[in-house]
Amino acid sequence: MCSDKRAGSTGLTGDHAEFDLGVIAGVTDRGHLHAHNEDAIALGTRDRVSAAVVCDGVSSTRNPERASLAATDAALGVLLAATETAPEQRVRDAIAAATDAVHALAPPGSNDDPSCTIVAALVSETESGRPTIAVAWIGDSRAYWLAGPDAAEPARRLTEDHSWASEVVAAGLLDEEAAQAHPRAHIITRWLGPRDDHKPGVTILSPAGPGALLLCSDGLWNYYPEATDLADLASPVLGAEPGSPEANAAPNTAALRTASAMTTLALDAGGRDNITVAVLPVP
Repeated sequence: MCSDKRAGSTGLTGDHAEFDLGVIAGVTDRGHLHAHNEDAIALGTRDRVSAAVVCDGVSSTRNPERASLAATDAALGVLLAATETAPEQRVRDAIAAATDAVHALAPPGSNDDPSCTIVAALVSETESGRPTIAVAWIGDSRAYWLAGPDAAEPARRLTEDHSWASEVVAAGLLDEEAAQAHPRAHIITRWLGPRDDHKPGVTILSPAGPGALLLCSDGLWNYYPEATDLADLASPVLGAEPGSPEANAAPNTAALRTASAMTTLALDAGGRDNITVAVLPVP
């Protein structure tokens, strides 16, 4: 018999929320400057599967938090469905379901329908016992693989932003530093919106060693864009020095402590945007 465990939130439920499913956890926060939280997060586990979805509302549209909420709920339902669908197809189906959910929000004749970015991930165990990570995304919400400096599977970013900055870097017009400093850097080129049907990026990882999967909105990665820096912040789930507070704390709180610490650092660094962080340890 199968059972699942879920949690989710948007700014509709408050400026700050934390969710701890034991194995995985997440935090969402309004930040210091926004009037309300336009991000959303949804987390779930089922048997030997963990799933997470993070959405970031497009502030130039009306009620973007509605798009974020609809997209996270729809995507998580697909990720946790009892099906034998391969992980890569499952995350593609999750993005398709999220797209349909956002399309359904469009009022007749509106020119600023609710829109959002999305990153969705599924961590599942193969028959051999080795984990498989499938990630799909549209926009500039990101996924990172986090691991220690000597890990068998090095820390790195798993997604490529659908943004002006990424496109000019890919075209060789600017380097990464110059592109990110440009006023147009964060203009997204793909999103979930009622009149837009953009294809997702998809990546698959079968890590050679333990680590953690991080999903986040740009409220975090604007301040900490490098995977190695984020990995340094993730000591509660990646292991800590014997005798340290991290090592002595209850293991099942590690994911939440990591997500909370990252959120706090983004707030301390300025908190100019909504911040959402999901942490999925991978043994």
